[in-house]
Amino acid sequence: MKAGFALRSSVFHPSLIVKIAPLLERAKVDSIWFPDAGMSFDALDLCAVALGSSRSVRVGTGVIRAGEQDPRRLSTRVLTMSEASEGRFILGLGAGQARGPAAIEEVVALAEKLRAGYRGEHKPPIFFAALRGGMLRAALSSADGAILNFCPPSHVERILPKSGVRKGFALACYIKLFFAKSDAAARKMLVQEITNYNNYPSYHKMFEVAGVADSIAGLRRDSRKIPDELLEISLPNPTKQEVVRFLRRFARAGVNLPIIYPYVSGDEDYQLDVVKTLASVAAAVAE
Repeated sequence: MKAGFALRSSVFHPSLIVKIAPLLERAKVDSIWFPDAGMSFDALDLCAVALGSSRSVRVGTGVIRAGEQDPRRLSTRVLTMSEASEGRFILGLGAGQARGPAAIEEVVALAEKLRAGYRGEHKPPIFFAALRGGMLRAALSSADGAILNFCPPSHVERILPKSGVRKGFALACYIKLFFAKSDAAARKMLVQEITNYNNYPSYHKMFEVAGVADSIAGLRRDSRKIPDELLEISLPNPTKQEVVRFLRRFARAGVNLPIIYPYVSGDEDYQLDVVKTLASVAAAVAE
């Protein structure tokens, strides 16, 4: 089992990418992903920095919102990164906060337009962000992979078709882990993030489907105890062994590309130490 790695720009400053990307590449990480975190840093530009700082690892947007893109401009940028990296770029697309069949159709239409107009030799794989079954079904028919996010393994099993996924399809899942120099701070980070996500209607609906919405609603930001069902989604200050077991639980549920997604509170040296530890986990599960 190979693992990916997500670098959120609100956690890791872009100046760290040139240090982290080669480190992850040496650890045989499958791919590096840049979520669009709503900051001033552009996910596509961050991909370009990582591609320029590495030689073999794949790099993708994870994800950019289809409705905010100029298709002509996006196609040019995708072409540039795919050809310059000789096929290492992955395009991750999502619907953002748009919901319903029209939102899914918009993502599918953009993907099809980009494929049809591609002029180079290295047409990039396209992944769709999939919180629930509708977008996952669209990905299975119109994309090369899907990215789940902030969900328990039981939710993966629930939305997967009984026949599983087709050969070659990448079912990825962002697995968020929270690190701080104190356990209390790490727990607080987890609580803050999951309650923030619960405020988005699309995530709240997913949490309802996953059966954890009530547990999230009962959390306080200073909660000292995180309910067990939420520890099936994310972990605060996990050990290396706990991360390995966590990744394998998702793999048993059907995820064939778990993506380690760390939030780290601390200075640059501490951040790099956490990344190095998690890179060793990725190397261990790939053996």
